[in-house]
Amino acid sequence: MIDGWIELARGPLFRLSLAVCLLGLGTILFTTGVSIVRSWRSAGDRTLPIGAIVRTTLRWVAPVRLAKVRPLYSVASIAFHAGLLLVPLFSVGHVGLWQTDLRVPWPVLPPALADTLAVAAAVALLGLLVARLSSRVMRGLSRPQDSLVLVLLLGVMLSGLGAAHPLWAPVDARALLLVHLLLADATLVLTPMTKMAHCILFPVLQLVFELGWHFPQASGRHVATALAKEDERV
Repeated sequence: MIDGWIELARGPLFRLSLAVCLLGLGTILFTTGVSIVRSWRSAGDRTLPIGAIVRTTLRWVAPVRLAKVRPLYSVASIAFHAGLLLVPLFSVGHVGLWQTDLRVPWPVLPPALADTLAVAAAVALLGLLVARLSSRVMRGLSRPQDSLVLVLLLGVMLSGLGAAHPLWAPVDARALLLVHLLLADATLVLTPMTKMAHCILFPVLQLVFELGWHFPQASGRHVATALAKEDERV
């Protein structure tokens, strides 16, 4: 009985969830691109500091400045994102899904490295979740669904670790595998509808911010003048 549910979750449900995820992210990226082009055409000042935009984006990818101010948060964030991106795409248990559907060669992480990344990501995510729930400031900046997304991702990670290592599992590994697959499918469906969509929007966010500063005409200069900071770089 459970094997049939597993095949359903890793077969038709997975393909449907992946299609919803990719179509949703593609729609978001397309509409964002259209908005960027329209804003640029309407901007009074169309001169954009592309080099500065690229450098700022890269600094967010490798948050060196943030690491100096909030080192523990930075390490946890990097560990969480590394595990969240690399393990689903390149661990042995997941590569079988990609090869079945895509039928293309796919690199595989060494099992020990994949386990290390998954454990580090789960620990980091738990730390980020506790920090968010215990901090009044962070709670004020977050919506309840943002924390629920972290709980969902933590469930995906822990159930996946238990399914991959039956000796670690407190319950039947096949049951954990089914839970892992269902939670992962739900995560794919929810990705375009939550803050997880930043995985596709992140490269253009700084460009969007810069365009906002250039639109409408001379708005950036007017704000700088009002703040008496017209000679300072923004």
